[in-house]
Amino acid sequence: MKRVLVNTAENVHAYRMNITLAILFASAICAAFYAMNLYSLVSRTVAIRQVERQLTSVSSAISDLDSQYLILTSNITPDTLASHGFTAGKIAAYIKRSQATASAQPTLVASAGHEL
Repeated sequence: MKRVLVNTAENVHAYRMNITLAILFASAICAAFYAMNLYSLVSRTVAIRQVERQLTSVSSAISDLDSQYLILTSNITPDTLASHGFTAGKIAAYIKRSQATASAQPTLVASAGHEL
């Protein structure tokens, strides 16, 4: 009987060791998975912050260019254009559309005013 108890006790210790090693191994895998996800989260957050910073700098540059454009376009007058050698364009020919064509067939492109 003693021998049976000793063999059973040895088997219990072996199973306990295997179960403990399995739990430790599973815990190590979960810890590695957690660390990988945490690193991914931090790197994505840093990348988003960098993109937001770049977006802010590009946005301010666009605002500066827009204000410069508005200043320059407000200074354009026919007199300043003439001082640089530009003249007003002259239209040589007009394309006329008769009222009969426009009203007779309302589904035509010409009646909608899209003619080129």
